[in-house]
Amino acid sequence: MDNEDTMNLNDTERMSGDELVDQNSDEDEDETVAVEDTLMSTAETHIKRGGKRKHSKCWKHFIIIGEKYPDGTNDIQCKFCIHKYCINLRRSGTSGLLRHMKVCSLNHVPGRPGTSRKIDQLVFREMIAVDLIEHSLPYSFVEYKRIREALHYVNPSIKFWCRITAASECLKKYEKEKLILRQ
Repeated sequence: MDNEDTMNLNDTERMSGDELVDQNSDEDEDETVAVEDTLMSTAETHIKRGGKRKHSKCWKHFIIIGEKYPDGTNDIQCKFCIHKYCINLRRSGTSGLLRHMKVCSLNHVPGRPGTSRKIDQLVFREMIAVDLIEHSLPYSFVEYKRIREALHYVNPSIKFWCRITAASECLKKYEKEKLILRQ
């Protein structure tokens, strides 16, 4: 019987599964070393840059001037009113800077009271009534929590109303359009 297609278990030219894995892992070691080198260099540059990432909202409005003093304090300046602070950030934190952001007269942050333009509440109500009609939204749409939060974010001076007021506004808009069509 001639069985060339059958495997000879005593054949040394063929490799076992473990030997194949070992051979493939030798090729992958070079790639692994290259990846580890890039990760180490990234970590080293992070340490060389000098510390932690700044997470506070205040860093969009303040800049650190110069180097840290021997006592651990930094000179920090408001980008808007150029007011300077000398603060030890490790001990004091950013609370004072956040308080300054709220009262800085030149800091125009959207959504902060006093910086948004005044709106005419009646015009705004009519616009919402048109949206309710146009998109077939329920009257309770004006009472949705997330809608109120979004509108308050855009302009904190908005006065909200209930679904009954929204229904009466829609009725007023209907009557107004009906008169225009009769003319």
